[in-house]
Amino acid sequence: MSRFVCLLFCLVAAYHTYGSLTFRMEKDYPAVGLHLKLLAGGEPEPIAQPKIYSYTFTIDDVSTNHDLFDPRELWYATQHAGQWRDTSNNLMILGHITHQKPDVPTAAGPHVERKAFDEAMETDAAALDPNDDGQLLKWLTLFTGQTPKPFQKLKTPFKLSEVRFYPLPDETTLAYLFRLKGHSASGAITASDWYCIVIAIADGTPPAKVRTEIETKFFPSVAPISRAAAINARRNTKELKAFTPGSRKPNAIPDHPSRETAKKSIANMDGWWFAETPDYIFLSDVRSALGKRLVQTLQNTMPAYRKALVKLVKPYSETEEVHVVRIFENADDYKRHVGESHEWSSGLWDPGHRELVILSGGKDASDTMEIIRHEGFHQYLFYASDMIPNAMWYNEGTACFCEGVKIDNRGKVTFGESANRAAHVDQELDKVVRAIPDVINLDYNGFYAKSRDRLLLNYSTAWALIYFLQKGAPSNRRYAAYTSILPTYRKALLETKDCAKATEAAFEGIDMKALQSAFADFWKRGRNNARRYDPLTAR
Repeated sequence: MSRFVCLLFCLVAAYHTYGSLTFRMEKDYPAVGLHLKLLAGGEPEPIAQPKIYSYTFTIDDVSTNHDLFDPRELWYATQHAGQWRDTSNNLMILGHITHQKPDVPTAAGPHVERKAFDEAMETDAAALDPNDDGQLLKWLTLFTGQTPKPFQKLKTPFKLSEVRFYPLPDETTLAYLFRLKGHSASGAITASDWYCIVIAIADGTPPAKVRTEIETKFFPSVAPISRAAAINARRNTKELKAFTPGSRKPNAIPDHPSRETAKKSIANMDGWWFAETPDYIFLSDVRSALGKRLVQTLQNTMPAYRKALVKLVKPYSETEEVHVVRIFENADDYKRHVGESHEWSSGLWDPGHRELVILSGGKDASDTMEIIRHEGFHQYLFYASDMIPNAMWYNEGTACFCEGVKIDNRGKVTFGESANRAAHVDQELDKVVRAIPDVINLDYNGFYAKSRDRLLLNYSTAWALIYFLQKGAPSNRRYAAYTSILPTYRKALLETKDCAKATEAAFEGIDMKALQSAFADFWKRGRNNARRYDPLTAR
């Protein structure tokens, strides 16, 4: 091998030893008033809604449910201004340093009410002195989860007032604080709020090289947003709001903390947008015309769907919850958001974060709508049951029952058969009949723990049973003995707060073999009446 070829080989090998994290595209971010460069190939990445911890407090034998939060997570959401991830999984996080985390009184250990936290953020306890190095260090420690070493003051580009580098114990994570120059009314030079940039290196690029990239490419790009950009931002906001149906008056969209948190989660994310109805907010990064038509379809149909669900499953109490739906266009972004344990899915209701998360199906809009109706029922039932866990046969069976919903142009909702579910029951009727006693007693782990074939059988059995109880039993006098099962289950669930006891109460006095025989008879020769029966008209 010649010396030239050897040298070339070594250079190529060295190049591939580490990645090429750098900064290229410049963007305006009006929500934080900054113009800056992003990671090359970086795409905006939303953070999840703050996780919710449900507590039941009992006073004088009266129990009430409360949604509580981790105060650090609530605080982090107020200081987090955006994050971007490149194709090599490098992550850039932008923070806007405005408040310390206040101490909030609580009766539930580490968790607090959102209202109490919001009120605490308005007090002196959350005030942050931008000239107090100790407070800045405390802020950065909480924001990164690492205790920094003493900062190094860096050479400052013209438009910045100060730049600091804070070494962290994890050398693959780089943290900087910076502030911009400003001018007072008298012309004196002032300093802006502090901002923070955190870079988490994932592609093997040496930290020293990344530091050079940040200090020679990122910081020289940082500037206050221009007046023209601010005007464009206001114009774009108007265009965004216009995506809400024009027939709705502004006051028809009520204020709610969940709605505002959802909007803030995408405030600095280029390509993300939202659309609203009084009960829903849809967050999405879909760019295609098909994807946007999907969201418009949701705006037009989900209000009618929710009204139908209220008739089908009457809520235990009146709620003013906003249903948050986040729709991803990219499968990798979806998987990262829902986590490794759910990356196999195309949609899920995440009760811990109060989000319905969907992967857009592109051209397969009908499949996506089916998933949204299924997972949307889980979302609705969670609130309608006052957060009391439901039995799997009822929860999954009714969610599958909702897959066959049709909504016409006038908003009329029809609960029909799910063609795929029906075909599977037709094919495996004997197995479905035998599985009924087992399926109604399965808990979450039992429902999902078996093989894929058994899981499919569990879903089909739960769906077919609910279909029989919702449409078959009330449409034919031969099966009238089973019309009390669903209302008894709902009543017992509210009284006992225990889905196993509610299931036991629902099937008490029911001869299981007779039920299996009636179901088999219905499926073979009694479905014509059921297909015509509307379960909403009798409610």
